[in-house]
Amino acid sequence: MSFLAPWFLAGLGLLSIPIIIHLTHRQRSRVTVFPSLMFLRKLPFKTMNRRRIRHPLLFALRCIAVILLALAFSRPFFDSVAEVEAGSARDVVILLDVSASLGYEGRWEAALDSARAVLDGLGEGDRVAVATFDEQARERVPLTLDLAAAREALAGLSTTDLGTRLEAGIQLAGRILSESEDRTREVALVSDFQRTGWEDGGRVRLPDGVSLRAASVAPDEAANVALAEAAVRAADDGRVRLLARLANMGEAPVERLPVSLEIAGRTVATVPVDMPPRGVGTAVFEDLALPDGRSRGRLTVPEDGLAIDNEFRFVAAPEAGLRTLILENNRRGSDGSLFLERALGIGDAPRIETSRTAATGLDAGALSAADFAILNDGDLADAGRAGRLREWVTEGGGLLIVLGRDASMNRWSDAGLALLGAGPGSLVDAADGRRLSWLDYDHPVFELFSGPRSGDFSGARFDRFWSMEPAEGTAVVARFDSGEPALFEHPVGEGRVLVWTSTLDRFWNDLALQPVFLPFVHRLALHATGYREPERWIEAGGVLELTALVGPGGTGAAGLAGDEAEWVLVDPDGDRQPVEVGEGPTWIEFPRAGFYQVALRDDADRATTVAVNPRITESDLTPVATERVVEAVAGVAPAAGGTGEDGATAGGETVPRRAELWWVLLLLAGLVLGVESVLANRWTRQRPVSGLAGA
Repeated sequence: MSFLAPWFLAGLGLLSIPIIIHLTHRQRSRVTVFPSLMFLRKLPFKTMNRRRIRHPLLFALRCIAVILLALAFSRPFFDSVAEVEAGSARDVVILLDVSASLGYEGRWEAALDSARAVLDGLGEGDRVAVATFDEQARERVPLTLDLAAAREALAGLSTTDLGTRLEAGIQLAGRILSESEDRTREVALVSDFQRTGWEDGGRVRLPDGVSLRAASVAPDEAANVALAEAAVRAADDGRVRLLARLANMGEAPVERLPVSLEIAGRTVATVPVDMPPRGVGTAVFEDLALPDGRSRGRLTVPEDGLAIDNEFRFVAAPEAGLRTLILENNRRGSDGSLFLERALGIGDAPRIETSRTAATGLDAGALSAADFAILNDGDLADAGRAGRLREWVTEGGGLLIVLGRDASMNRWSDAGLALLGAGPGSLVDAADGRRLSWLDYDHPVFELFSGPRSGDFSGARFDRFWSMEPAEGTAVVARFDSGEPALFEHPVGEGRVLVWTSTLDRFWNDLALQPVFLPFVHRLALHATGYREPERWIEAGGVLELTALVGPGGTGAAGLAGDEAEWVLVDPDGDRQPVEVGEGPTWIEFPRAGFYQVALRDDADRATTVAVNPRITESDLTPVATERVVEAVAGVAPAAGGTGEDGATAGGETVPRRAELWWVLLLLAGLVLGVESVLANRWTRQRPVSGLAGA
């Protein structure tokens, strides 16, 4: 018998509790009040320094209950091992890891040798199946007596560029063997047992009676440096700055590692990077001029044991940025938009360019050059100005209305109130100060602040604001502690309007002095315009929708179907395959690392490049203990010396079965405690005293 949690056996020390109770507990006599003692005979009073157990059966029951509880929590089990006679027929599934990490020097060859060794150990009448797994599991050869077919399948395998999910492979192997009857069933798992591929694997179990042999091809130490990410940031004069992040997965420091940048096939610069053990580093490429359009970018480091992550691909394209127009109130000073302009001008992801103009002089030409407009403490009393703003928002513009002292709600036109999304409001003068008490952290404006220590809005004090009643269809995003809306939004055509009911300077509140002000203003701009950072690269195994890549061409998704638009996918090797376009969304999968191109068959101008990189999790080669995997999946720990480096089991074949007893022990403990309670109530019940002592 073995125990899954043997430390609970320390609970047997609680056996001292019933012993102490039985030896120290004294039965109390009932005291009878009597007025005089002169008529009572004096009796000698005797005391006992040593006690004896008065109810041995109760004592024994209590001790047995404590023992049973301690054993139950220690999770005892028996390994029932059935010996398999020589020559007995077996069903064996060779489960082979083909994820990207197997490309580390020597691992793939060792994995194939282990798989072939399993085939060499099969006898006449044994059946074998071959299955592989990376992020998904695939059955390559079903259960068969044809060992030659299995060898041929192994010879045709190669590693992929995808991640590792041990759980997926084990589930497939269990399904293959679940229908096998009257035969010895076994899974031969060959992998490098990456820790990142076993994070959720403890939930999967093989069917009862299926044994597991694990062969690890992971070396004792594996040094690896990976290119993890590339970020393009806008700089001055149309130039950009590129940041390359690297990860050192080894236990030794890395010094002066050369990182090279290539744009459109030409090497631009090389930067040295230092990294601590199990640390990260950043290579910064300054003052870069990118070609027009979408160019192929590539970062490289010298090759090491795992070559697949020594190259990082991305699409290099100039960042257009956001153009913001601030519509100022003529009655305010020139610094009325100072806080807004300074906050928007900080940052480069994306770069936001601001310009000012008088709200009264607004014309269609000024709006056409803007992506984002802010009506800062102005009114929409003029119906024509409100109509021009509404038309611009309907076509996809983003508008932020900031209500201040000069908003003059009683002067707004009906067209202005319709654009506002609320009726005329009333000014609230809060002498005691109001606070923001409710924020919708699921909303894109505030989701950045949802985590711990991500920003606190409750420190801002609001002395004045407009109390508004949003119209139907308007979503309130933030409220003051008195319940009035602080921020609300509503869609208008293809665009959206955001309304902030106080100022965004120091006039009515001190939000502009809080650390959250700058990111808050940026999030307002990004959400109002629907900005999304350009998709410069995706991970291997990812999918993208066709219209998101090449655009609908003015005809919608359905217009891409048929002979009028025959799309092809060109893979990293240059092979072309047609893209089947239906009436609904068309998803394209990118299973390998490299550059892909999605293009019209006869129109090279309608084409786009997609950069694909392996998952960074595959670069962490730290393994999990094979004993942990076997115990979690098969329910037993592997026998000492039972598994060799080639994955073959030494000696005769066995099928482990685990019989757990904890629930039986808990049931017995409950029965014992129930019997003990009945007997204790019956035997230790205090009996009434008849007469007087000594009478």
